[in-house]
Amino acid sequence: MDAQHTPPRFQDLPFDVHFEMAKRMDYLSLLRLASTNRFFHRVLDPRAILDKPAMDDFFLDRERHYLEIGAELFACYNCYRFLPKTKFIKRRSFYRAKQPNRFCLDCAAKLKVYDHLKPVASAYIKELHYYFCHNCCRYQTESTKCQGNLIGKDSTDEEIAEALSLCTKSSRQPQRWEKLPAHVWANVSSYLDYRDVIRLAQVSRTMNDTVKPTAWVPLPVRYRFVRDQWALDHQNVHTPDTYPCFMCSRLRPEIRFTQIQLGLVASHPQTAWMMSCESCVNLMGWSKRSLTRIEHRRREMCEICKCIKHVRKPCGGCMELYVKGAIDRRTAYRDEEVNCEENLNRFDGVFDGEDWPHGTHDMTQQGFQ
Repeated sequence: MDAQHTPPRFQDLPFDVHFEMAKRMDYLSLLRLASTNRFFHRVLDPRAILDKPAMDDFFLDRERHYLEIGAELFACYNCYRFLPKTKFIKRRSFYRAKQPNRFCLDCAAKLKVYDHLKPVASAYIKELHYYFCHNCCRYQTESTKCQGNLIGKDSTDEEIAEALSLCTKSSRQPQRWEKLPAHVWANVSSYLDYRDVIRLAQVSRTMNDTVKPTAWVPLPVRYRFVRDQWALDHQNVHTPDTYPCFMCSRLRPEIRFTQIQLGLVASHPQTAWMMSCESCVNLMGWSKRSLTRIEHRRREMCEICKCIKHVRKPCGGCMELYVKGAIDRRTAYRDEEVNCEENLNRFDGVFDGEDWPHGTHDMTQQGFQ
């Protein structure tokens, strides 16, 4: 087919047609259309085309869904992104936002929501306080906060220059390797130990937002690290009492666990691998569809390598032992071998010679000769 008879494409329509169609779409449909290719991603911006109430309704509905499954993602109603709890300020109605009035740290600094250089607590760690500067529209912690007075309409040029000179400048800019896509860092993390992945996430704020140690490191590796670290801490008499949470793969102080959890560990030490901190227990109690609750019920202890594995799934610890030659394949893939034998046993007697029609069995044998 020559160039003169090329059929027209939807992408070749004028922008006015695309714009009129986009205005009649809901937010999710428009977002999917904008994600089709680079052209629509460049010309169709849902935040510029749709009105604010339509977008707020979508984000409120989606946020209720995330709260139901305990995903710990919250919406910012200025940049319209779902971010973790660490990116917000603590408020009384944080979990019960009936109106779109929640803003992330970056948007709160740009919109000057909070008072100038007044401490506000983080939504994730209440002991952590941020200080918002209205002069440079940024936020810092107490050790690096700005020191200048608030610039007003009546401020002179000398006062403005002095206030801006006391604003804390950014100490560093993200490097190019920090801006790599998340799937690249996930591939890199597959070759690292759990401790190394944690240190990788502690390099900078950018890496802390990108790297997800609990999601990228396999379950047996995380379990062995937390278990061995807990045993090492108990050998040190100067270390305060800490207990492991195998759901979030962290060692936390005793006050972060409920008395029921501590009592079960004391009376039944063999169930220590089921320990969960108070935060994870609260996430399990959101609803029956909670992701943390489903993940907790999927786990069990492997009888061979004594690691945590998922039910009806091959054990990652046994697979590592098989690669090292410590166990054979039948032991490492025991569940698959048992399931295969059970499936084969169901066909016993189905293909017996007595069940075949007369002459069919002989004809089949002649066909293979």
